[in-house]
Amino acid sequence: MMLLKSKLHSRRAMGFVELLIAVLVVAACAVPVVYMVTSSRTETSKAIHYLRAVELANEVIEWASVTEFSQLDNNAFSSVRGPLVEEDGAGFAPMKVLVAAPAHPVWNKDGLMASVLQYSEQYNNAWFFREVEISDVSSGYLQNDMLKKVTVRVKWSEAHRPANPNLPHDRNRQVEMSVLLLNDKNLMY
Repeated sequence: MMLLKSKLHSRRAMGFVELLIAVLVVAACAVPVVYMVTSSRTETSKAIHYLRAVELANEVIEWASVTEFSQLDNNAFSSVRGPLVEEDGAGFAPMKVLVAAPAHPVWNKDGLMASVLQYSEQYNNAWFFREVEISDVSSGYLQNDMLKKVTVRVKWSEAHRPANPNLPHDRNRQVEMSVLLLNDKNLMY
């Protein structure tokens, strides 16, 4: 009877050593999982910022492509340069988006076009800053004022707030996109 009692007692109880080994095995399995989740979250955030920067650059290129060729100069695009956040009390708010007058008068009358748009709050945490350069391109094959180059640079900060959000300095990432626009109205056939 004593022997039976001692076998039952040894089967039911788990010792401190077994418990310590079980905790170490679980911890050893959990550390890589936690690391993968954290690093994938960081990489996803970087990818999202990169895609937003490409969107912001492409936005200016699209505006340039529909602008009258004679109006394509650096002054015409001064409103889309600079930071995409502005100070708002204690924090920052996204900038307003440039809104053009509707092409069709009925749209304006019926209120189908928004008069004011604003970038999403999600753009705030990367401190995006946009630069635009428009220059004439001379070519031996085309007459003057036939070709313009539009270059857009979008800079942002991945992990820190810039010292001065209104200046392009102190940002650690950048996307640059360029396009050549042809004045096809002056082409001779």
